[in-house]
Amino acid sequence: MGMAVVLLLVVGLWLYALIDCISTDASQCRNLPKPFWLIIVFFVPTIGSLLWLLLGRPEGSRFGGTATRRAPSRRSPAPDDHPRYSSIADITDRRSAELDRQIEAWEARQRGQNDGNEA
Repeated sequence: MGMAVVLLLVVGLWLYALIDCISTDASQCRNLPKPFWLIIVFFVPTIGSLLWLLLGRPEGSRFGGTATRRAPSRRSPAPDDHPRYSSIADITDRRSAELDRQIEAWEARQRGQNDGNEA
């Protein structure tokens, strides 16, 4: 009876570590790349599971299966993600019209300077 409980705990630990390793984002694995962790946990169940839990899991992880911290995004934010941009169309259109007027005025000044240089 006691041996069955120990076996059940070891198998439970192994399954938990294996599922946790599979569901963890590769960028969050510590010390080794995720494929190596999967191989270690799968082929060396008891020691591999303990190593994963102690050395491989993301630092801010809880034992509930979800990480409390995510790795920062590696993509640069899109220009319209910036807080100064608004999702309200009339504000964007008004700013666009203002910029169009400024460009037209600048182009007119450039044409005037070029006309003065040619004469």
